[in-house]
Amino acid sequence: MNPRNRLFVLIAAGAAVVIAAAVVLTMTLNRPTEAPRPDPVAATVPVALKADGLPADFSIGVVMTFGQSGEPGTEYNRAAQGAVVAAQRFGQSGARVTLPTQNDQGTEDGARAAVATLAEQGVSGVLVASTGPQARAAAKAAEERGLPVILPYSEASEPTQTTWTTGPTAASVQAALGTALAGKSRVLLVSDGGQVPASVTPADTLTLEGFSDVSGLAQEAAIRTGDQLRPPSKDAPADAEGTRTANPADAVVVSAATPQRLAQLVRALQSRDVSVPLILPDGATTPAFASSLSELDGTASGQLVSIAPATGDAVALQQDAQGRGMSAFLAGIRLATGNPEIKNLTDDTPFSADAWAADARSHDAVVALVRAAALAGSNDPSKVGASLRTLSFGPGEGLAGPALDFSQSQALTAQPTPVYASSQDLGLRPADENAPRLVWVPAPASP
Repeated sequence: MNPRNRLFVLIAAGAAVVIAAAVVLTMTLNRPTEAPRPDPVAATVPVALKADGLPADFSIGVVMTFGQSGEPGTEYNRAAQGAVVAAQRFGQSGARVTLPTQNDQGTEDGARAAVATLAEQGVSGVLVASTGPQARAAAKAAEERGLPVILPYSEASEPTQTTWTTGPTAASVQAALGTALAGKSRVLLVSDGGQVPASVTPADTLTLEGFSDVSGLAQEAAIRTGDQLRPPSKDAPADAEGTRTANPADAVVVSAATPQRLAQLVRALQSRDVSVPLILPDGATTPAFASSLSELDGTASGQLVSIAPATGDAVALQQDAQGRGMSAFLAGIRLATGNPEIKNLTDDTPFSADAWAADARSHDAVVALVRAAALAGSNDPSKVGASLRTLSFGPGEGLAGPALDFSQSQALTAQPTPVYASSQDLGLRPADENAPRLVWVPAPASP
């Protein structure tokens, strides 16, 4: 090849390299943005849960306050049936979990006796489904016996190495309450024996003690929100008209000693056409409130606002790992409902009767204790507790609610947020015409 031809070849080769580089650069610059990587959880979380290494005779004791008529401590009895769903899900893969249940009689002594009985039965851990003094007494009794204990619905009297709370702290609830009241300048507190939230500075306060009944309290609240006129005084002229409050309240914080009394007060306020948001910081997300409000023909609407972590059915609508975990839990509820042989915790009623209320918090407490025992390969309570202290869980481990970190006594890692009532049937639980139509969603319900 002569020098001239060699030069042409070199020039052509160089041009080809330049063109190739330009094409690569163009493709790179015009490539679509890479989609976010999916969660490190399968696209579908299986209903059946495996627990390799779980001892054959593993059991978790449950402490409850028996009753459904408003006894203190019974607020979550139906919600606690989520524990049955967890046991059934493990059972589908051959890991048998039993849930012996004891009544704390609604007293501290009864709680201690219940824990003693469960310890004698050889449980490897305890789930305390009660609230109030008896729940704290049960947790303390379990600690003294070396039993790991989880409280989904109450806080322990003091943090310990064997006691965990999986619900929100009082401080986090107060912070979320501040979010719910953001922009409200004239808050009216209406109370029927409930605690006054520390983060609420009401412009006005009404308590039941100042009225003959709940109806009178609600009427005065409606006047102070500007939804009702104040009647003329007794000595006013016959043709005098009522007057409207000059600076009406723009939100009402409603507090009551029990969920049942809270429902009565909410219904009374609704009957007086109170139109401002009704903020319900405590007790509103319990099954007891939902059933009581339904019995009173109260309305579940976005006007009702409460505080809760992301443990409600609406989470299943999320396109993420937790949404899939919640969907699997709800599928477990449907399967358990379809089997009339599956009973509730007290073994006196089919699970299907409480399927509408079984919640993620009790379910996830059982999942955590089972996972800890399987890792330890033992049903020895001390080994189960030591194992649990090293673990954290998410939907990949079978949780339906937010992630839990048991290296700390307050295991819940997510913060509670304002949630809004809705009567919409999400179609995620078995149809039950007797169940109350109330779900809590993390955004205002559509009108």
